[in-house]
Amino acid sequence: MAKKKRLRTWVKIVLIAIPVIAGIVCLIVFGFKLKDIHYTSDLNQFTQEEVKAYLDSHEIDNSFTLWFKDLIGKEEEMDLFEDYDVSFESINKLKIKAHEKQFKGYIKNDDQYYCFDEDGKLLKIADKKIKDKPKVKGLKISNANLYQRVGVTNKKQFDAVLQVANGVDDYDFKVKKITVDKNCEITIVIGKVKVELGTTTNLKKKLSDLNDMSKNLKKYKGVLDMKFVNNEGKYILTKEKNKKNH
Repeated sequence: MAKKKRLRTWVKIVLIAIPVIAGIVCLIVFGFKLKDIHYTSDLNQFTQEEVKAYLDSHEIDNSFTLWFKDLIGKEEEMDLFEDYDVSFESINKLKIKAHEKQFKGYIKNDDQYYCFDEDGKLLKIADKKIKDKPKVKGLKISNANLYQRVGVTNKKQFDAVLQVANGVDDYDFKVKKITVDKNCEITIVIGKVKVELGTTTNLKKKLSDLNDMSKNLKKYKGVLDMKFVNNEGKYILTKEKNKKNH
């Protein structure tokens, strides 16, 4: 008899638990629909509308799921961010505070600015020039979809650009422009000096040597030939004289 009573008790518990669990699931799925966000960031590269559009395009539409994943340290991977924090403002609105991925450069195309990350993914199409990021010349865009790698006619050219754009992050000098030619040779502009890096062979050594010279380069205008590595760190700078007005 005792066993039957315990069995009936468990059956009752299960019968009660099933609708309760079902109700909780329905509440999470339908009650926590993500309708709005309040967005803040460190770099301010993306607007609140752009972040919401990203979430919508990736069907990230449940506020509880997004918050809970962040809570347990298994946050949803997003192309726009290095990391982020999520908190509730209401069951349908989240506050997202993010550390954004930095743009590695941009390509001007049809009067718009295509901003890409370290992998070449297109993160933003802007109407205005992007400050403090290198402009990339020499690439021809074949197709461009947000959050996918920019399609170019010559993939090797883009690979070379990315190696340089990622490589210069380790150093103090600012690159204004990156140009790649049909042979995948790279020229960068620092201040008023064009630095001919050539191919990406021995790139780390070239950039390290360039960093050692960068403070002195500010005084000059001209072309620095670094196509081939010099073991002593010595390279030829062809100075360009300032043109005087007559």
